[in-house]
Amino acid sequence: MLYENSIKGDLKQAWGSWISGLADWDWFATLTFRPPSKEEQAKGYTQRGWKYAERAYDAFLGGLPAPLGVEHWVRCFEFEHWRGVPHIHALISGVDGLRRDDAWAWWFKRYGQARILPYDRERGAGFYLCKYVTKELGDIAFSHNLTSTDSSNTMR
Repeated sequence: MLYENSIKGDLKQAWGSWISGLADWDWFATLTFRPPSKEEQAKGYTQRGWKYAERAYDAFLGGLPAPLGVEHWVRCFEFEHWRGVPHIHALISGVDGLRRDDAWAWWFKRYGQARILPYDRERGAGFYLCKYVTKELGDIAFSHNLTSTDSSNTMR
């Protein structure tokens, strides 16, 4: 068990270092879902699933106003066992001129709570995001245009 924890720690460190350097991140976002409405529950819809979360995240990115639109992103899903729903953590670039409270309000109106903070490399958001890569039922996705062109930022 100690060896397994050490490997997970090393893996998290490697992922965190790599992701932190992939882009000039502007935001660290945490997005949660409110429980289904009474109307949804009456139709038998009792939980928010992975596909629902993927569609919601895509809608969130698409809801950010142009021309400020998102340049790059990386997001991780965590499954909250105690609530039975996914929870999203993301790093987003290309939104430096956008007000975080507008993005927060957009998410809140449609899906639930959001916490959107300015990205601060010193606070370790890339490493926090990556803890979900090494956890059971974690999921990571990258924007299609996100590539590492810096040879010093290559995972080995």
